Amino acid sequence: MKDKVKLRVALSEEEDTLYSLFVSTRKNEFAILELDEQQIEGLLRMQYDAQKASYQQQFPNAKYEIIMYEGVGIGRLITEVQQEAIRLIDIFILPEYRGSGICTVLLREFQHVAAESRLPIELTVLMGNPAQRLYERCGFVVTGEVVPHVMMAWHRK
Repeated sequence: MKDKVKLRVALSEEEDTLYSLFVSTRKNEFAILELDEQQIEGLLRMQYDAQKASYQQQFPNAKYEIIMYEGVGIGRLITEVQQEAIRLIDIFILPEYRGSGICTVLLREFQHVAAESRLPIELTVLMGNPAQRLYERCGFVVTGEVVPHVMMAWHRK
């Protein structure tokens, strides 16, 4: 599995790809609303643009990468190396690839880099998000809560 999963820097001209990946992971959230496709598209674009602006403001030195599996872009990873920690800002993969171990491979690689840098990894996850169990299996511990989020950290042993 490890040799099939790669990261590559997202290029500025790949904005459409990043947006498509975002939509594929969020579109189902709007399924319960009685909206037409154009309304859903407008909400998704607004959500994407707001998230992007927020991340750029909060994390000006973030690294944006596309998660590749067997040469196909299946997700996005955003990280920032800060003075006191490595920040895992956002990670998502297409729904059809979830539960296959890809995120575990990425997190383990990320932990290896953090250990070599002698820095902890910090992240925030939405309460109730199944990803929290993945983080816990990978050794992350809850360090606090600010509703609706849980803060977690991983420290080298």
